[in-house]
Amino acid sequence: MKVFRWFMIIPGALVAGMLGSLAGGIVLAVFRNQSLIDSGSAFFGSFVLAFVAGLIAPTKRSKTTLAFASVIALLALLTFVLSVATDIQVFADRRTLDKVLIPVSQILGALYAAFLFPPIIIRGTTLERFWRELIALGTVVVMIGILISVVGVFVGFFGRTWVGLTTGLGVFAVGVVTWLFPYCHLLFRIRKAQDFITDSFKQEPPNQRIDGDRAG
Repeated sequence: MKVFRWFMIIPGALVAGMLGSLAGGIVLAVFRNQSLIDSGSAFFGSFVLAFVAGLIAPTKRSKTTLAFASVIALLALLTFVLSVATDIQVFADRRTLDKVLIPVSQILGALYAAFLFPPIIIRGTTLERFWRELIALGTVVVMIGILISVVGVFVGFFGRTWVGLTTGLGVFAVGVVTWLFPYCHLLFRIRKAQDFITDSFKQEPPNQRIDGDRAG
């Protein structure tokens, strides 16, 4: 059974990745922006592919997810290099925004899978540990966004395109939201507890029926 599951990792992960890519494109189709649709498809496709690979693996699941995430990131970087540094028609014909946005989305999807898979799949994982992983993930994404933004500024000055800076700022915003999410969740739970306590105090005590006639 273990041999069969190892054998099914690649085809199973690829099928799941295609379904995730399709779902991501459908979800973002509401914005009616082809670039957002393509980036959502790339993100969810990469995320699901790496995540499902870890689920299928009978052992060493976290390492399997990390290995698939690394391969996805390397292929995304290779695609970016081929699209900007070569004249290969498949890559060169892409729009400038897609040349940057799609590889970045694929890398982010793989990164989120690599960080979120271990705390989700490991039994006994506490919510506090999951929040720590999410904060660490947000920090890494913020750093990537800053790096892309800095490169985008130089490219903007010399190449007359600000796609890199725009993409970097978008990645930075995603990282900030990821980093803040645990704190927002904690504040929401505190606010909910406060509202519950306040509502409890506002409730009137039940009316007590006082009998005027005393026995005796």
